[in-house]
Amino acid sequence: MSGSPTTTSTRTRARDVDRSDTCAVLDTALSDGQITVDEHANRTAAAMTATTLGQLDLLVRDLQKATLRNAVAKVRRIDKIWYLAAASVVFAGLIGFLTLSADDSPPPPPPAADENVEPLAPIVSSTLNTVTASGIGEFITKYSTKYGTTIIDSVNFYDGYASVTRAAAISPNLEEDIDFRGGFTPRDSTSTRAASTATFDLAAVDIDKLAGYLAGVSANLNVPDAEITHISMSSSSDDPRVSIYVRNNLGASGWMDLTPDGRPIRLSPFTPR
Repeated sequence: MSGSPTTTSTRTRARDVDRSDTCAVLDTALSDGQITVDEHANRTAAAMTATTLGQLDLLVRDLQKATLRNAVAKVRRIDKIWYLAAASVVFAGLIGFLTLSADDSPPPPPPAADENVEPLAPIVSSTLNTVTASGIGEFITKYSTKYGTTIIDSVNFYDGYASVTRAAAISPNLEEDIDFRGGFTPRDSTSTRAASTATFDLAAVDIDKLAGYLAGVSANLNVPDAEITHISMSSSSDDPRVSIYVRNNLGASGWMDLTPDGRPIRLSPFTPR
């Protein structure tokens, strides 16, 4: 007997929202440090072209899912609530004791303000938006100033941060991963780097042309009100390329590959089914 119409299997055709959800899981896995930048780029590309739920499942089967992390967070929240409740009881008792033991004398007047004291200047902080052309341009300048080069193995840009893989400073036979959140923070571990690893020159990126593609991404990829999820730059395939990935809150998604100087290589627009 055949299964009911609502039954799903590994052969069930994937929807655009399924592909988008899988890309979101991969984004989280990259930010958690579960997968490398190259693994993320390869799995994301595979997710965008997957046709069945089974193919999508294979891309995230070895990853910790949100359910596990939420369970841990829930236990921590319960511990925190218990601790705060106990602390509140102690604090309330202390306040009561101090109130009963205080005398009835009026409090002393507040000290007079020093007329020569300058008012404090407001503290202004900003987060670099690294899914804009201007943000990426600023990142490249900071990277060049920090490391004296514009050569990397790969980089993934997100809103507010980026993840870089490059040859380690101590040896070109090792690679290091670096988080960028306004400054550069190397991760604790390094791994072996093949001598044949293809590199990417950030200086080759045409920022003005990239800005034009980012501005027209909704029309080019047929994704209304598109939000850029991330931008990847690498030479893991035959040629260096810039990949732009987008989706909207309705689950429509698409992506495009460009050369660093702004020539289109491949477009994968959203196609309603």
